[in-house]
Amino acid sequence: MGIRNKITALIAAACVLAVVGSISLNSTSLKAQSLTPTPIGAWFGIARPCTPGGRFPNPPGTVSQAVCNEAGQGPCPPSDFPVGEVTMIPTLLADGTVLADDFAELLDHHSTAMGKWQYAGKAVIDGKELDKYQATFIWFQARSASDVDPRNPLAIFEGVIRPRFVTFFDPATPDTMRGFIQPYQYIMTDNFGIVGLQPGSPFPSVDPVATLPAPCDPTARTNPRCLGTLTFVIRRIQPR
Repeated sequence: MGIRNKITALIAAACVLAVVGSISLNSTSLKAQSLTPTPIGAWFGIARPCTPGGRFPNPPGTVSQAVCNEAGQGPCPPSDFPVGEVTMIPTLLADGTVLADDFAELLDHHSTAMGKWQYAGKAVIDGKELDKYQATFIWFQARSASDVDPRNPLAIFEGVIRPRFVTFFDPATPDTMRGFIQPYQYIMTDNFGIVGLQPGSPFPSVDPVATLPAPCDPTARTNPRCLGTLTFVIRRIQPR
């Protein structure tokens, strides 16, 4: 083999070693990342009002007042949510998308919720520093059947519900998360189910993608209106 061929062979071998080393390092890095606990995944749990109304007292041991105090920066006003518990399946995707379903889809036929989630720093709950994640998502909401004009089926469309959804994640217990949810009701349509618009604009006059109001006050008769603060413990749905 001539000198030129030997040099070419050595260069080729060096390139192969570099590529193999790079693949090995990347594989190790990806494996390490995959072993780091995150809240990504599908979860199941039940949310209950921090401060229930008189109709639905909370079962003992189901409400974390530490989470409720974090949500309201103090005691939460009584909830005006129409039910005493919400069974739900939120799903956090790696690209920042959040999907959410709840049992009320069986009752009022509202749509699956879709939105975004992100890391929001740290929070201290019960004396322990936890990772905080915040999200909002939107589902289409129907009017009560008694409020729908039977001559106009479109009148069933009232607007949307957009909750503030906050979770507190502990990497030491990665299959359980605590958090709270504050659903906001947006009445966006007239009695015919037609969306009202901002003057000279294609956007709704009651804008469901604007920043959520704060704080949550169920006694304020505003539009949008917060229906209350509910707290939950959710568990990760396992692949087995």
